[in-house]
Amino acid sequence: MGLTSIFRGFSAMLITVGLMMLAPMALAFSGNEDSAGAYLFGAAATLISGGGAFAASIGRRPAADFRGALIIVLLWWAVVPVFASLPFMMGSASFADAYFEAVSAMTTTGGWLSNAAAIESPAGMLWRAQLQWLGGLASLAIAAAIFIRPAFIGIDTLLPPFSRGERDSFLHSLRNATTSFASIYLLLTAVAFSIIALSGAPLLDAIVIAMSAAASGGFIPNEAGLDGYSLSVTRAVFPFIVLGGANFVLLARLLSGKRERVTDVETGGYLMIMVWVGVLFWVTAGAGDIELFAPQLFNAASLLSTNGYVIGEAPPLTVALVTAIIGGAAVSTAGGFKILRWIVIMRRAREEIRRLVIPSAVFGIRRVSNELGVWMHFIVFTMTLAVLVVALSTGGHNFDLAAAAATAALSNTGPLIQLAEGGAAGYAGFSEQLRWLLVAAMILGRLEAAAALALINRAFWRS
Repeated sequence: MGLTSIFRGFSAMLITVGLMMLAPMALAFSGNEDSAGAYLFGAAATLISGGGAFAASIGRRPAADFRGALIIVLLWWAVVPVFASLPFMMGSASFADAYFEAVSAMTTTGGWLSNAAAIESPAGMLWRAQLQWLGGLASLAIAAAIFIRPAFIGIDTLLPPFSRGERDSFLHSLRNATTSFASIYLLLTAVAFSIIALSGAPLLDAIVIAMSAAASGGFIPNEAGLDGYSLSVTRAVFPFIVLGGANFVLLARLLSGKRERVTDVETGGYLMIMVWVGVLFWVTAGAGDIELFAPQLFNAASLLSTNGYVIGEAPPLTVALVTAIIGGAAVSTAGGFKILRWIVIMRRAREEIRRLVIPSAVFGIRRVSNELGVWMHFIVFTMTLAVLVVALSTGGHNFDLAAAAATAALSNTGPLIQLAEGGAAGYAGFSEQLRWLLVAAMILGRLEAAAALALINRAFWRS
């Protein structure tokens, strides 16, 4: 399994988070915030722990197999947030509340216990945006290096612009994926910051919005949301929330000038669904006024890319929930079920309908050859969503709020809860026990169902 390799990967993650903590620490010191010491302590504790993990990795590092890769993924989504939550815990937050905020940020869910508290401190705003940005990059690397294979998604797709190596070198593949996507991810964030800042947003707000938009995090550092800025800022944000849910493999290949033989079936579907949903939102908002179409197209892009915030008239809750569940491209910072899986399901449905209509007909080669992973993910996703809705409902919350919170957590679309009655106050209205369920849902939303099932399969670890 390569324990020394796992320790080396864990060390790299902790050192990265610890170094990133220095930026909000400097901002807190410059603004004379009381939280400056908390970030200093958090950075020191995280870097020391990272150094300890590095020391444990000294020696021969055999290549890690799939089990080792799953341990690394689980460490990132479940253990690293403990260190990321240290600045929150050093303040007035309990461990449960601080961990909730950290997991919500790192999974790019963007659902805070209190929106007002999330934007109260400039350093806290920056730290949440940084965690979302890191989580977005991790989502890209993990998806491309490990999970975007026919065994998980059913069909071949665009090959990543890096070497994934042999079956027993998943950690090397993760490293290659991270370095491969980092440049285009950083470029997208820098361009977004420049355009948003030039559109009139304050400097820190532009940084936070740019990092969150690239990560599909849905974090807007203003009490009024995007309505608190000028229309030009909203227009500047739109293309970047669209790109956040797009296929980053395609973006990386276009940037490098490389071409791929395998057809990209996701991008066309992603844009088509966005337009269809925008038209549906527009019809429900009043199709007679053409001026209402642009805000509803924005809302469609925001929900499909799992940013989750809306402008103008709020779309119907049921349609908004379904849109967030659909999600973005497989290799994107967006959450949700992912469009590539829906393509596999629709193709299977089409084939079965044809066979029902004309049982003796021959339809050629099957378009879907390996769909077990897709159906496993579908079953786990839907069952988890159902259990969450029931649990939140029995906790004393109305059905709309329970459905919105469950969908928001599992699809990593935190601001979606604000569309439900009683959701404007954030997630603080849920009991601590229910919030732990939501934390588990956020992490599961970033895992493949097959991987999640393997984690609790004793035979998998013994093999």
